[in-house]
Amino acid sequence: MPPFVCHTVKPVPSHDAATHEGASARWAVRVFVIGAFALTVWLCGPRAVAVLEARMRTDTASSPPVALDRVGFVSRPDWLVGPLLVAVSAALAPWLQDEVPILDEDLARRLRDGLCTVPWVAAARLERVFPDRFRIEIDLRQPVLAVRNAMGEPLCLLDRTGVMLPWVDTSLPASFLHREGGPPSMSVVTGQIAPDARARAAAAIAVEWRDELAPCVDNCPQLLEVDATNLGERWASGPSYPEIRVKLRRVDGSPVVFAYGRPVDSSRERVPVRTKAAVLTKVLALHPGLDGLVAGDLRLQNRWQDYLQPRDVGTSDPLGPWAELPQPRGG
Repeated sequence: MPPFVCHTVKPVPSHDAATHEGASARWAVRVFVIGAFALTVWLCGPRAVAVLEARMRTDTASSPPVALDRVGFVSRPDWLVGPLLVAVSAALAPWLQDEVPILDEDLARRLRDGLCTVPWVAAARLERVFPDRFRIEIDLRQPVLAVRNAMGEPLCLLDRTGVMLPWVDTSLPASFLHREGGPPSMSVVTGQIAPDARARAAAAIAVEWRDELAPCVDNCPQLLEVDATNLGERWASGPSYPEIRVKLRRVDGSPVVFAYGRPVDSSRERVPVRTKAAVLTKVLALHPGLDGLVAGDLRLQNRWQDYLQPRDVGTSDPLGPWAELPQPRGG
């Protein structure tokens, strides 16, 4: 994932084209002067470096200040839009204010370390751009799953590693902590790994679906929910009760529940992702947009059609009553 990059900027007054050309020329001179200075230090050897370090220590406090409240975005990941962009920007804002002398290493380190305390930030790097700018590269944690408690109340978002992030209303797939599979809620401390294994397993499945399965299926339905209620077969065991089920969006917006199989980190054999993608492709060819379906099984490469719900009248159901399985709540 490309880093989120911002840099501090100074306000630029409106000028004509000639003025802008002059500014570019001055910047070129600055670059040349800085390059020549570095070359001089290199040619003069260690003694010149020691003298330079001494001068920098004395001049740090009086070095040009960088106004941190004037921030320009150089680049940002595609997912950082809408409410997520607002939420991340608001979380970074307290650290991007006041001024920091560009040569003050202690304050620059505090700025970097402060940014790393923001739950959205996995890592931050600062680069000085002389004479009066910082370039800040921030590796952001991308949310992949929305976690709700058994009552459907929002708890947090999770990234691919299971780190908890502040709640933001998004179109991400959801996962509910149903009582049948364990505690109906969990303690949320943003920036920490989610304590509930069901939530972590669901986040890993959401990433697998996004990165591996969905690209293999034309017009792949939206993943609405990952249900890890039966994780570890805590609720029920047997082929009729998979550890993971997924809920996909039908063409009319209704959910369709599919058996998915084992969690990503399972020590037991898993049905390959490509097999599940091939089955879903066949289902969509028979039922475009999943029209008319309420359930199915993505694990069965050959007998997938026998497990679609609803079934034709008078046809026996190889799985028994699906109604006994609790349906995931809507997000």
